[in-house]
Amino acid sequence: MMIAELTDAFNAEFGMFTTASQIHAVLHRHKIKCGRPVGNPVGTLITWTPEQAQFMRDGYRRLSVPDLTVALNAHFSMNKRNGQVEAFLNNRKILSGRTGCFPKGNVPWTKGTKGVVKPNSGNFKKGSIPPNRKPVGTERIDTKDGHLLIKTSQQNPYTGFPAWYRSKHVVMWEEVNGPVPPGMVVAFKDGNNQHCVIENLMLISRAELLALNQHGYKEMPDELKRSVLAVAKLEVKLKKRVFA
Repeated sequence: MMIAELTDAFNAEFGMFTTASQIHAVLHRHKIKCGRPVGNPVGTLITWTPEQAQFMRDGYRRLSVPDLTVALNAHFSMNKRNGQVEAFLNNRKILSGRTGCFPKGNVPWTKGTKGVVKPNSGNFKKGSIPPNRKPVGTERIDTKDGHLLIKTSQQNPYTGFPAWYRSKHVVMWEEVNGPVPPGMVVAFKDGNNQHCVIENLMLISRAELLALNQHGYKEMPDELKRSVLAVAKLEVKLKKRVFA
């Protein structure tokens, strides 16, 4: 028997619910061999009649394994599973003969149909605006760092889209002070990423921002933040002098 058939017979004999993998493990652990000569397929025609075997050989040329299983069970009043039929075909190296490729000279069924499908009520019309598009000025929270984002009318330089969600605190700073210089960032004095008021914003270098993060600036008490900021600026200046 094959493993699946042996499992069914074992459970029927002893009233158990052993799985095929458990049966396979027991056979392997106790080094129990099937005794069939090398090259002799597993599950010989003792479990399949010649008529059933020929039916599968002929049917596999035009049917998939699931469809062949259904046809086999209906024709011989059997209850075989897809895996059993597939194992029979694999063990005997029976091929369907299908390659899955279109034959040379095949004409696609869509040839000559260009322009047949015309616009209908479900098509987007030129200039239509999706109902879920948000107006300029819409705000949302960035899921990455918790910053407030605001939709601006600036073109997105990465996608070319005519609108761009930017960090609200950066937009506010630029409205008052102009563009952020290269190497500089706009940070929050109180460490709260969503407290967007111009009085709470400061312009610092990326090196200073790194030093603040290393000192745990956001978690510091408010009365110590000014001192920590001064220490971070001093550390950056000292490093510049040492490595100058």
